[in-house]
Amino acid sequence: MTSFTSPLYRDLFGDPETATLLDPAAELTAMIEVERALARAQARCGMIPEAAGAAIDSQLKTYLPNPADLATGTASAGVAVPALVAVLRDHLGAPGADYLHFGATSQDIVDSALMLRCARLLALYETRLETLIAALTGLARAHAGTGMAGRTRTQTSTPISFGLRAANWARPLAIALARLRYLRRAGLPVQLGGASGDRSILGRDGRQIADALAAELGLAPSAPWMTDRHPIGDIAHVLSSLCTALGKIGADVLIASRSEIGEIRLEGAGGSSTMPQKQNPVAAEAVIALARTASGLASLIGTNGIHAEERDGAGWMEEWLVLPQLFAASGATLLRAGELIAALRPAPEAMTATLEASGGQLLAERLSFALLPHLGRAGAQALVKRAAVTARAEGTPLAAVVKALSDAPLDWATLADEAAGLQAAAAMTEEILAEIDATLADET
Repeated sequence: MTSFTSPLYRDLFGDPETATLLDPAAELTAMIEVERALARAQARCGMIPEAAGAAIDSQLKTYLPNPADLATGTASAGVAVPALVAVLRDHLGAPGADYLHFGATSQDIVDSALMLRCARLLALYETRLETLIAALTGLARAHAGTGMAGRTRTQTSTPISFGLRAANWARPLAIALARLRYLRRAGLPVQLGGASGDRSILGRDGRQIADALAAELGLAPSAPWMTDRHPIGDIAHVLSSLCTALGKIGADVLIASRSEIGEIRLEGAGGSSTMPQKQNPVAAEAVIALARTASGLASLIGTNGIHAEERDGAGWMEEWLVLPQLFAASGATLLRAGELIAALRPAPEAMTATLEASGGQLLAERLSFALLPHLGRAGAQALVKRAAVTARAEGTPLAAVVKALSDAPLDWATLADEAAGLQAAAAMTEEILAEIDATLADET
């Protein structure tokens, strides 16, 4: 048992829908789907008798052996397929038993079944992502003009808007969604290679059978990829990128919801065992922890990409250990992120207070660029830096101090207006939202 499936941590790290798609029954069901589809394809192409293909398809449609009954055989063979095929043949009898698993090898069944389950998992994540992106773009549009302090390297920098921050949260998620859609619809390949990947036992009809199997399963036609594990690597990379983007949201919320900042509030935030006043940002913390875990698991897939010779049992087994955990972490990250965004409440009054408390220091860049034509870059920056020190010491607005130190004929009222600078943030918000719309329109 892991934290993903522990009853204690179920609501913190768990994802019941992902767990169902990863459980042993789902794994065996997918393998049987592949065996049935292979029989249908071979019967249609005349490779096996039609009666045998029909028997395999119909008699295995609702049959599912107990996974525990296959454990000893799986340990002996290092893969579940031989034990599974044995019990399926016992269940079938003649004429299906002789033609079940005809010309296939264990890796064909395991990898094609894995692609089936990946397609279902990615479809689930697409739905969750669509909901999450819609919520974030809604926040972006609603707060395109809600001013807040931008922060770089933990320090306040220039005025932006909360809408821009939300749009920047949504953009990498839209890219991840587009990639998920592409993988599911065009990039999940069928595996049918036979013992050494040349389809020799299938004869001249090998390509035809493989293409027919792909069509039956809704997968992409493909040459055998027994040691070319890029389909697994592509999935791991997209999930890692997705979780990284979600983790960034969690990190931003963690900071913005701090007691002394309070620019974001979280409904239903967690409490402390000893301090009644606390509202701990549990959902944000969980998103970050899960995202880091997912990225670490994805890196294990990356380092396992080298499979030796025509088939590599050790590399293959490592995928079975890591990939389910990667999906479990990714699904849970999406769930917790959805809960986080649903509970998120921007606090414009706190954002405004931060801007006002800066005494106009966030306008330093704007003022130095305005002075550049009159003093040169070095002179302008030196004057504004000197003014910033004075303004902080005296509690005077920065623009007023700069104006007093300069005789440049500038529109000082406009330069001192923080709201005027939000127009750029609002425009950038709209630009990013348009890019998101275009990204997702290309993939629908």
